[in-house]
Amino acid sequence: MPGLRGEPFIPDPPGPSDDRFSRSFKPWREWNVAVNFLTNLHCGFDESQVYCAPRDPPDVVYKECSFEVKEILDAGRKRHDEVKAALIASPGVESSKPQIAEYSPKDLPPEFVGQLVLSELKRIALKPNYKPSVCSSFDLLLYVNLLEHWFEEGPMPRPSLFSVFGWRSVSAVVASDTSLVLFADDCAPLLLRANAGRIRTRWESLD
Repeated sequence: MPGLRGEPFIPDPPGPSDDRFSRSFKPWREWNVAVNFLTNLHCGFDESQVYCAPRDPPDVVYKECSFEVKEILDAGRKRHDEVKAALIASPGVESSKPQIAEYSPKDLPPEFVGQLVLSELKRIALKPNYKPSVCSSFDLLLYVNLLEHWFEEGPMPRPSLFSVFGWRSVSAVVASDTSLVLFADDCAPLLLRANAGRIRTRWESLD
């Protein structure tokens, strides 16, 4: 149960008829991003050890990790428009126009992920509540959620690109099955430092 006596909590997931993009499910979305990120690291974590924090920042905590979670969407994309479109396309809902979906996936290599993350870092840096003195205690985790993009392995961007913004670490989870630790300073949790500069995927071989 969220927020009782200011304690960390595990959020309830949305039900089948709930709008998962509503503000009431924001803690669950952030928790889910962190769980996906950690799953891809193959660190043997337990979901029951991942909590939403009662006060922001951070959004989600796991052991020494204190994640501040943000989402990167396509330019101009609005979540609630997608919910409405899904309802129109649902069985039993009539539509006057045929629904024709075209899918032409674009490559999304680590360097392009890094560019998206840098743009978001610059945007966040303009907010007064994200001063370097605050960011230095937290681990920024960005959920890169682009339509019609497919992650393609390639060279990782330089960590120095991200270190100047003052965060303890900067990471990204692409879709839900790829995790990238783009930067981790000497004070970052060992789990993040050990995975810095690596591409970790849900289905990678662990041999």
